[in-house]
Amino acid sequence: MLIAWLIVTIVVGVTALVMAAYLTNPFNKVHIIRKPYVLRFEDGGLQVADYSSRMRAKQGLLWRMFATAKCAIHILNTRYIRSPRSRSKTVESIIGDICTRRFRPERLLLISGDHFSGLFVRNLGIFYYPTLDTRIADKPQDWQDRQIVYAQSVAYALSVFRGNPIPATTIMEAGPYWATCVNYHAYPSDTVYGILYALAALAGSETAAPVSYAKPVHSLATQQFAAQLLDTYHDTLTRLYEHYRATVYDTRTGLISTDARISGAKDITKRQSAFFDNVIFWKTTQLAMQAGIIPGDATFLSGLKKRILKTFWLKEEGYFLEDLSAEGLRNKYYSSDWLIVYITGFLDPAKASERTYFERSVQYIREQKIDQPWPIKYQQDTRAHRQFFWVRLAVASYGGDAIWSFWGMEYIKVLLRLYQVTGKKTYLSQADTHIKSYKQAMKRDGGFPEVYDSQGGLLQTPLYRSIRMTGWVIGFEQVLAMRRSLI
Repeated sequence: MLIAWLIVTIVVGVTALVMAAYLTNPFNKVHIIRKPYVLRFEDGGLQVADYSSRMRAKQGLLWRMFATAKCAIHILNTRYIRSPRSRSKTVESIIGDICTRRFRPERLLLISGDHFSGLFVRNLGIFYYPTLDTRIADKPQDWQDRQIVYAQSVAYALSVFRGNPIPATTIMEAGPYWATCVNYHAYPSDTVYGILYALAALAGSETAAPVSYAKPVHSLATQQFAAQLLDTYHDTLTRLYEHYRATVYDTRTGLISTDARISGAKDITKRQSAFFDNVIFWKTTQLAMQAGIIPGDATFLSGLKKRILKTFWLKEEGYFLEDLSAEGLRNKYYSSDWLIVYITGFLDPAKASERTYFERSVQYIREQKIDQPWPIKYQQDTRAHRQFFWVRLAVASYGGDAIWSFWGMEYIKVLLRLYQVTGKKTYLSQADTHIKSYKQAMKRDGGFPEVYDSQGGLLQTPLYRSIRMTGWVIGFEQVLAMRRSLI
């Protein structure tokens, strides 16, 4: 009887958990989640309905356990039950199918793909930073949809953090107007950056592209809403930045602390004072100054930039050191998320004094075949021992020699820009080869996968399968627009 009772209890508990995960997923047909801000275009402008006073941040161990269980359920669902793909046969139609699926105003927010129901806040400033690029020539309705879903996402994050002004990597929906904040897999390097970048992009002060490569074909309608959010959440933003700076910055070294365990875009890997994290801190501080969150201090930013370059650039090897861990220093580890320097404007290949950082890094990537069969792998080997346990167990190559489509797009943008400023056709030829490879893979896979294996196949293991139709395709649209501008 006891065994039977335990079995029934377990079955009922698991069923209840699956049902709760389903009902709190705003991307299902039936769910209980409500939006704190509802945006729509009406009467020639962007109209906002504000329900943010109803939002509650539900913190505590049980809430975080529920959030983690939700993630596991969604990942297993994508691996074994449902992996949507586009049935279209052309690249243009596949892009259209993905955008229709991802940039949907009726949905709560912007996610990477099907097994990510929560908001990874870094997405706003990294994986989805091109969303508000006014030069991408989508249809007017598509442009309106992109503005709405991006604005709703940052507004959602702010409404949650107002009740819990401590940076977290992820916000998971837990009820109609409830959410819980969780860190995967450590304190966030880039959450405050994601929010401040998104506000600047909505305001039009960040152009959502590394360079102004063409004339705009759309106009932003989000400036007023950005100003409203900045005013409403000024205190929240100040507390978020202060907590972030106090947690990660070492005043003795003037760099990110090697004692702080931080989760950035390469969140699957354990690092100490990573180059990525230092550049993100520089950009976050710059954005905080521009937004009036902290006083402006050009001397601090200039000094920080010099320290970062002096510390991390390996002149003889021709690339940036990944991090300041003893292992990283000893082995002179490389990582492709150095490309953050272009996204953030930390370095500019148009400046002769900074161009060598790009040219030599590209040379190293080509010599090590990190861009093969197409770009780009984080590094030439797996380094699974550097990853967090659950990632290492589920998909060891995820933060190693797997190919990441987002960083691949950033690499191609660097190649296009280097061609533009140097006139060397080899950069353009490489970019065109990689664009062609991505087009072929998109038609093969029926989408724009988040990540490929080291040979260019769709990455999958017994516990994980890459998302086929990730909205990161907006970066590919930006690449295509940049390439057309060179004709």
